[in-house]
Amino acid sequence: MELFPSQSFVLHSDISANEALNNLSSALPKDQKLTLRFIPRNPDEIPFKGYIYGSKFNIKRNLLYRNSFQADISGEIFVEDSGCKIDVELDLMPLVKGFLMLWCLFAAFFCLIFLFGAIKKHNPNLAFGSLISLGMLGFCYLITSLGFKSDCEACRKSLNAIFKVEP
Repeated sequence: MELFPSQSFVLHSDISANEALNNLSSALPKDQKLTLRFIPRNPDEIPFKGYIYGSKFNIKRNLLYRNSFQADISGEIFVEDSGCKIDVELDLMPLVKGFLMLWCLFAAFFCLIFLFGAIKKHNPNLAFGSLISLGMLGFCYLITSLGFKSDCEACRKSLNAIFKVEP
């Protein structure tokens, strides 16, 4: 079992590597300055935001809402005989990973406190307090895996459309 959810996959496209890079760059906004917007950009118009470095890219979906479990998409485009190959890796953002690590450490610490308190005082009723901490860990796992998985499906569909990959 992985500590944090992630996905890796390879897309094979019939278009050339240069055309794939052009399609990806046309899906990114031209000006990516850090600004405070009260009305976000239309995601149908510009589906992604991020950067391209040569044949590598690091992007995110351009959403109208805030999704903490949004996938950080990184990949590289390679030339193949009949088109191109795109290696894609979807991962959680580093800040979210740090928060989840602190949350899990906090919950595990309190679970151990309740268990050791129950053993030390010979009171099994105190051990039920550890169930709250275990519930916090379970909730953290559930919301992270469901939120990330739903975003990964949307990312895959959008990337298939940009790189003209047939399902």
